[in-house]
Amino acid sequence: MTSRGAARAWSRPDSAAMCGLCGALGGPAHWTEGAGRLDATQTRRAERQHQVRVCNALLHTQRLRLDDWHGTALVLSSATGKREVLGSLPEVWARAQAISGAAIDPLEPALWVQLAAREGTA
Repeated sequence: MTSRGAARAWSRPDSAAMCGLCGALGGPAHWTEGAGRLDATQTRRAERQHQVRVCNALLHTQRLRLDDWHGTALVLSSATGKREVLGSLPEVWARAQAISGAAIDPLEPALWVQLAAREGTA
């Protein structure tokens, strides 16, 4: 292929490729990452750490754990060692349900009551 043909091949969107690492390093922010708001009181990193702590409190009931991966991805781990790299909070709940086999609704009031009782703040 000539250099002119190679340039045309790279300019077509259907031939674009990206390595997995580059894909993990960037991408559009999800609306749940609210530190970009003008009224945000925490840094993006601090807010993400808070989200992970809250998620872990809820995921604990299914023996799952969530970790932040350098602020670019979330890693969901099971008690058996299975791990999945995820990009946003909605993916966490869908994959947690698939891994555990149980419905996990982070908006379920009974789950929050159970969490508050366990922490002694009910």
